[in-house]
Amino acid sequence: MHNWNHNLIKKAIKHYEYSKEVKDCTDSFIEEYNFFARKENLKKHIDVVWTTLGGSPNSTHIAAKHLLFQENSKCWKYFERTALFWTMSHINDPWIDHIKAVFEYSLYIERKDLIGLLLKKSEEYIREYETKKDYIKQKVYPSTQLVHFLIEKWQGSNPIKDRVLKFGSGYGIYQKLIDNWDDLSAVDSNYWDELCEYHLNGLGLKKVDNYETEEFLASGLVPMELINIIKVRKKLNLDIPKINHELFQTPMAKEPKIPTGYQEEKDVKFQLVKRTIETKAKWTYDEIIAQLKCEFNESVDLFF
Repeated sequence: MHNWNHNLIKKAIKHYEYSKEVKDCTDSFIEEYNFFARKENLKKHIDVVWTTLGGSPNSTHIAAKHLLFQENSKCWKYFERTALFWTMSHINDPWIDHIKAVFEYSLYIERKDLIGLLLKKSEEYIREYETKKDYIKQKVYPSTQLVHFLIEKWQGSNPIKDRVLKFGSGYGIYQKLIDNWDDLSAVDSNYWDELCEYHLNGLGLKKVDNYETEEFLASGLVPMELINIIKVRKKLNLDIPKINHELFQTPMAKEPKIPTGYQEEKDVKFQLVKRTIETKAKWTYDEIIAQLKCEFNESVDLFF
């Protein structure tokens, strides 16, 4: 096993137990599903059933990060599943930062369709941000502003970037990147070390956790916001920063393999929820497995 020198890297690996196998969470997923697929929701609030997908961390982002650390290529399927599950389960949330992570994951695995859905949802929420007193003065992480900037560069447009930028205190530590976006030659190499340290200090590893120290809880040791910077710059044929910080020597700094191999039509958990919403009827896990085997074939490689 590699011996890491950076205290926060070692602490994160130990705290999040990245080297351990993730336990199967099918039973807890079905329990969540049964709660949200209650009769009254099936009749009157069918979209609430999507919420099931947001309560299964061991089959989404936790599995993804553990497998990545263990250098198991199956991790990429779980990263894409995370982006899909979080996008579909994100309903009626009036806080800008809460949708940040799924934007990051969707850009990370290059799901333009999911980014489009998230932008539509954000556009609905932002009307509340702009009109209700409680939301006007809300805090917004610098990395939230960054991901909207990167999405604009990635797709050529982002209808809510400037509206989101009216909240919070701007780009913060990323302002230097924004100011020198077209040419990074004027940016000192130490800056990238600072960004890595900033990420490590936002993993919720402090003795007293608070807003400032939990900016990157969802991505964990994966420097997703920095990988997204590199990803977007590559697409635009711009110069790529060379990052020598130890964080980028860990398996967590690998760029995703695209396509990931994930197929939502063969994802048993996703199809259970999707088909419940489409039919407004409750299914069992085994019924979905049987139906998928009938639609594809008995030996189909299902994703559980």
